[in-house]
Amino acid sequence: MKKIFLFTLLLVFLYSHAQKLSFQSDMQVYYELVFKPDPTNIKLATNSVNLYLGKNKSVFQDGNRYKIDSIIQTQKLTAFPSLPMFSTNHVIYKDLQKSEITYSETIDNINFGYNEYIKDLKWKLLDGKKTILNLNCNEASIDFHGRIYTAWYTTDIPIADGPYKFSGLPGLILEVYDKENNFHYKSLGITKKSMNIIYDNSFNTIDRKKLRDTKINNIMKHKPDIKLNPMEKD
Repeated sequence: MKKIFLFTLLLVFLYSHAQKLSFQSDMQVYYELVFKPDPTNIKLATNSVNLYLGKNKSVFQDGNRYKIDSIIQTQKLTAFPSLPMFSTNHVIYKDLQKSEITYSETIDNINFGYNEYIKDLKWKLLDGKKTILNLNCNEASIDFHGRIYTAWYTTDIPIADGPYKFSGLPGLILEVYDKENNFHYKSLGITKKSMNIIYDNSFNTIDRKKLRDTKINNIMKHKPDIKLNPMEKD
């Protein structure tokens, strides 16, 4: 019965498309995201999000998505690149060679997305130091779309990547949080194994701010009592 339910659930969110990118991830970073969904409520929420790193490429997504993708592959089916069945309903693909970030998200069963550039992230390197996961980390800060973020990165892993869109530092970002601590990513572990990652880049191109406003309006339409606390304020 459980298998029938899962298969039925998958079918509800499936559709056919062809634009897919595939790459081998040889390192995976597991993050815990603690955040405040509603700025008027002190209650915090927690979610697991993963960064899959390959050669000059990465995908950042909800921690459960790879498991669902594996089931879909086994069934020889295809699925949306970003589904409302996940707690973190966005996927971020980075091409480090091109310094390009691709953000996609599904709103009302329509997948939207846009591109940005890593070089536009203006980091300030600071003197702070601490240890995370037995790795030496250095401090940096950034004014990112209306919020001030502090990041801790390690040059022990010289990969210019990290959670969400955060990237472009001299090493892998293991922790990042904003000044008010509305959003806090912290790495819980790193593994090295070969994993086949499939990223679907089919989406309707939209302006970043328009996508943010569309998301806010969509939430207000379905849940008018909730005030969204956006990660990007402007």
